[in-house]
Amino acid sequence: MNVLPQDRELAEKLWECGCIYLDRARVEWINNRLDEAERWAGEFLRCKRDLDELVRRKEEHDKLLQVVEMMKERGVDIAVIMRKGNE
Repeated sequence: MNVLPQDRELAEKLWECGCIYLDRARVEWINNRLDEAERWAGEFLRCKRDLDELVRRKEEHDKLLQVVEMMKERGVDIAVIMRKGNE
């Protein structure tokens, strides 16, 4: 899973919960309890949204790293820019 290291544990829990919720939705669907199936499907979608957000944060982080590397290659001192931003 492409998430930040500090988000890995949460991402794994979301993944596991999502799998469980899909299984529960399937069982409820088979048993013709459609309202319950829909509820579990909704829980799966909540987990997926949260997981998508963790992936988005990693993608944003990676883009920022690329910008920093590009600026370093062009001789820009990132430390000076960061200090100016904190003043």
